[in-house]
Amino acid sequence: MNSLKVIMFVFSLFLVGSAFGEGKKFKIGGEAFELTEGKMLVIVNRVDRVDTLASGPITGGKFVLEGEIEEPCVALLKVAEYDGGFVFLLESDVPYEMRLWKNKREEIKGGKLQGELNTYMAIVDKTNKEMEKMKAEIKKASAEKHFRTASELQGKLEKARDKAQKELDALVEKNKDNIFAAYIQTLGMGRMDLPALKNCYQRLSEKARQLEPGKQVAARIAALEQVGVDAVAPNFTLSTPEGQEMALYDVKGKIKVIDFWASWCGPCRMENPNMVKLYQDFKDKGLAVISVSLDEKKDKWLEAIKKDGLTWLHLSDLKGWTGDVVRLYNIDAVPTIFVLDENNRIIAKNLRGEKLRALVSEKLK
Repeated sequence: MNSLKVIMFVFSLFLVGSAFGEGKKFKIGGEAFELTEGKMLVIVNRVDRVDTLASGPITGGKFVLEGEIEEPCVALLKVAEYDGGFVFLLESDVPYEMRLWKNKREEIKGGKLQGELNTYMAIVDKTNKEMEKMKAEIKKASAEKHFRTASELQGKLEKARDKAQKELDALVEKNKDNIFAAYIQTLGMGRMDLPALKNCYQRLSEKARQLEPGKQVAARIAALEQVGVDAVAPNFTLSTPEGQEMALYDVKGKIKVIDFWASWCGPCRMENPNMVKLYQDFKDKGLAVISVSLDEKKDKWLEAIKKDGLTWLHLSDLKGWTGDVVRLYNIDAVPTIFVLDENNRIIAKNLRGEKLRALVSEKLK
């Protein structure tokens, strides 16, 4: 919706209790102001796919969507071909009323779980505003050398934060076995490292672990463990620029560095001179470098290899972020670097510059 100046949806969502198939029927009717045509979608993320629960045309700013759910879920209402959307907790047998504005806080009424989410977000918003005000007062008092006042305000700020956290924790505890708690506790999991993910998962109740957010955390933990330090790196086969297929396990070296990069990645290109020097200094001592590109255009890939003077093995399927090896290694950013020993065991991840040189030097001395 980022190309629309102001968007407001006003609609009611009625979820019907009678079942068909194995789920419960729901119907969404609404109006999209300043958007006269397009397609409206209700989608949900699964462990291995994205399901569309309902879709329908927007005609004259109005739309009707029908579908079914088997259990309460985290859903996204969005306009097809626009980024973003509105995340909400979808239940059966309750009416929803929603008003959404672009760049403004939405108003959502309907459903016990959505009500709990509204309460949670209201506490967060209220506390953030209070804390921002107190931080400004602390800054002012400090600048005026009223240090006692600043200290008192700092104490109030910490108390407000602690009070809010207790209220939020109580909400989560009260809902520990439902989708609300699972959703709140797994927010931002895509940016977590493996230890943080495991800690997140441990906080979930056994029932919450069986819900979709819990399943997604478990799946991501398993995927990260597969390419974690001390794991044996999964084998893969990709093509060289000349079209020859090459498998990771066929590359020999006492130390192997897998560098996931792309020609369009500025930080990757900035790191390349360090990798060139590293390779020159240690290639005769047992270092092998395998650069795996996330490029989609072969000419750009080859141009970058030549321009940066990268004389080691290069592989790619030219599928960008959709390639199998990207999913296999859980690559969500470039550059991403894996360091392997001669048995393809991962001994380090994401070392660059002097830290990478220090490890290679130690292993190949």
